[in-house]
Amino acid sequence: MSCDYSSYDKDVMYRTAKSVNVSRLQELIDFAKLSGFKKLGIANCVAVTPYAQKLIELLRAAGFEVVALGCRDSGLDAHDINPELSGPSCDPLSQAEFLNKEKTDFNILVGLCLGHELVFQKHSQAPYTTFLVKDLATNNKTIENLE
Repeated sequence: MSCDYSSYDKDVMYRTAKSVNVSRLQELIDFAKLSGFKKLGIANCVAVTPYAQKLIELLRAAGFEVVALGCRDSGLDAHDINPELSGPSCDPLSQAEFLNKEKTDFNILVGLCLGHELVFQKHSQAPYTTFLVKDLATNNKTIENLE
């Protein structure tokens, strides 16, 4: 089996290997610091806003500048997405564009729905990771689906 990893890929994997056996939060903080990231972006679902706010506090306490946008903060009407829908709509494109304009170094997804996460990922200029997967059936504990 050949190893076709680029030097960038190898470097990312090496930096993540430096944070083993720690929480996902500590892994994220360590990785961002080792990567030299200063400005972090948060794209979150409004349903998990308290978790996003806590994450923002912890990241700021760790020394990062943090900017965030909730999924419905743009004011997009769901009817603009599909005529069968009504009311406020999540707007992952707006979230990605906002964080792109803010020139974030690294983005963190907090509880975006699957399709919204895919749209955000397509449009984000900065690398990103998912910190929290929203799963209403398991109180956000997706591993329970496999137990």
